[in-house]
Amino acid sequence: MSTKTIWSRLIVSASIAAISIHAAAASAAEEVPEEQGDQSSEKGGSKSDDKIVVTAQRRAEGVQEVAISATVLSGDALADKGVGGIYALQYAAPGFTMADYGSANVLNIRGVGRSAVDIELPSGVVLYRDGVPTFPGYFQNEPYYDIEAIEVLRGPQGTFVGKSAAGGAVFIRTASPDLDGFSGKIEGEYGNYKQYGATAVVNAPLSDTFGIRIAYRHYQRDEILGESLTGNFTGEPGRPNLDSLRFGALWEPTDQFTGEIRLDLSDLDFGGNLTSSYNYPLYDYVQNARFAYHDRSARVVGKMGYEFGSGLQFTSVTGYQTTETINNFDRNGATPAYDEFRSAGTFTLYSQEFNLISPDDADHPFSYVLGVFYQRTDTIIEDYRNEGFNFYTAADAFPYIGLETPYIKKEDEWSVFADAKYRFNEQVSAELGIRYSNYITTNDTNVVLGDGMSVPSTPFFAGMQKLNESDVDGKFTLTYSPVAEHNIFASVARAHITGGFNIIGGAEFEKSIVYSYELGLKSSWFDDHVRTQLAAYYQTLSNYQAQFASPDLGGQNLLQNAFGKSKIFGVEASGQAKFGNLSLDAAFSFIDSELGEFPDVVSPFLMAPNNVITITGAKTPFSPKYTFNIGASYAIDFGNGLTVTPRVDLSHQAKQLGALFDAPQTRLPERTLLNAGLRFNYDAVYIDVWGTNLTDERYVAGIQDLGSIWYPGPPRQYGVKVGINF
Repeated sequence: MSTKTIWSRLIVSASIAAISIHAAAASAAEEVPEEQGDQSSEKGGSKSDDKIVVTAQRRAEGVQEVAISATVLSGDALADKGVGGIYALQYAAPGFTMADYGSANVLNIRGVGRSAVDIELPSGVVLYRDGVPTFPGYFQNEPYYDIEAIEVLRGPQGTFVGKSAAGGAVFIRTASPDLDGFSGKIEGEYGNYKQYGATAVVNAPLSDTFGIRIAYRHYQRDEILGESLTGNFTGEPGRPNLDSLRFGALWEPTDQFTGEIRLDLSDLDFGGNLTSSYNYPLYDYVQNARFAYHDRSARVVGKMGYEFGSGLQFTSVTGYQTTETINNFDRNGATPAYDEFRSAGTFTLYSQEFNLISPDDADHPFSYVLGVFYQRTDTIIEDYRNEGFNFYTAADAFPYIGLETPYIKKEDEWSVFADAKYRFNEQVSAELGIRYSNYITTNDTNVVLGDGMSVPSTPFFAGMQKLNESDVDGKFTLTYSPVAEHNIFASVARAHITGGFNIIGGAEFEKSIVYSYELGLKSSWFDDHVRTQLAAYYQTLSNYQAQFASPDLGGQNLLQNAFGKSKIFGVEASGQAKFGNLSLDAAFSFIDSELGEFPDVVSPFLMAPNNVITITGAKTPFSPKYTFNIGASYAIDFGNGLTVTPRVDLSHQAKQLGALFDAPQTRLPERTLLNAGLRFNYDAVYIDVWGTNLTDERYVAGIQDLGSIWYPGPPRQYGVKVGINF
């Protein structure tokens, strides 16, 4: 799909949403109370009326009261911790890890999510933006700017999120227009590696009932990973040049009705991913590829909320998204031999949700949420003639594995869900959620083999595949509050990750089912100067999904399920404190696992005929046993409007595996990262001096293809931001 086509669809979608009531309204359930302020649940509680909220359950609920293990970070908290995108979010939210492979992302929460990068392998962590789901496992690298808050929900979220949210979910809320007055900010930044950035936000109420908000973000930087870069490559690998634009309009003609439309445009040219390999220097490269990594996307979100006199709310959330992508890189990392992967395609997603939300307060001991949801996703990956999903051993030759015809995948999901809560008294309440989903997907493609020197012609897989599965997910929770300062909850939850097909070979793999048992405690201490959260969980997984080389397919990768039960268990603790001008936050996570049995898989680390083995009791990939983060800031008030605030953040991840094989090629060493900043505020003007990875830790951020591709983590970066709020 051309950029012109994307814009045409975007304009049509925006026009429809603007004139359609059901797509021109903002969900009252996602409104954040004014008292939320700038605090975050992981940044620092205070003795005040500040209330951090979770909106994922379609109503605003205090994070200390809701029976969910969640991290909520405000936009200011994200900036303080140096979180400018989803990759850095793992250093601020316990139990959440990410490996970034360009357009594809491996996200895991509590060890459940995704074990490898593969177009057929579903992600067990779902991301929402402004109330609508996004492409799971892909295109999550939009920069964070003008953010209201980010919610990281840990554990199965099958009731409100639906299929494949077996590990958890991330909800990103960008700032809505504010009708209280004209405001905004202008910010510029400069850093090492010729890093430039600019952000502009304008909020303008055009009347007492209608307002708009426009935000723009630009970022560019030279290559930071290559101390030495040689080889027969083209393009600008590792040099991002990113532009994002957001427009929002809010209409509140009465106290009962709220309508909002939001439009996001992104032109994200990442240049391409530089990769190394096992036994090669991590930051010295020999690269052979026609590098390109460029995502162009558009998203329209329309919301409506109407509150009846009884307090019952009706909400509607409509989403339309389209992304055009190209991602070419060196498939064998630093190895001098030419082996290139090329991919190009178009992804389109439409979603619609309607909710009925009852009042939930002291006068209504019984409350409920009823919902209907539909989602359609279309994926088109081009054939080898159009630079689609193909593998090459020479720059100007033919692929040795390629798509003869485009890979076309269509996914339809519809579901109904209900969540009911009953307060027996001020201390005890129970909540039951249930969701029925029906999922239909079809794949259609022809895969061919060749020698790389002529047109590939040997059929490897051809035909149509279809999967139709239904499932019921849900959650039951008991909450006990012996006193107002302590909230104890116990929950049992079920969720699933959809099944699918292997592009190569055509074999089907089954859906994975997760049961989670959790006990949590949320408390406030010292007159609410300190807030703490503690949770312990035990999860069982049926049909854990993983990728192995198959002896029946000549060593090609095959997605398959584990036999028997897999187990994951862990403990999480976090806390925030605020005493005067001093703010502290800390979080800790422990996780362990024992996966089921994978028989007859090919080990690349053994010689034939002894390389066909059985793996039993493996650890979940990309799940470090221990993680922690701790942060502190102190605001020094010099009077006359001048405040100086130093801040420091330290995070650590223990060693982890990048595959189910435990070998030197698949091990990611531990990492400890130190960030710090110094902020000067003088009335509306501010200056931020910042640094990330100040000790210049050199570490492996991700491993792909069993060690043949290593993704280095970013080294030390520092810079300054200057801005003005108005």
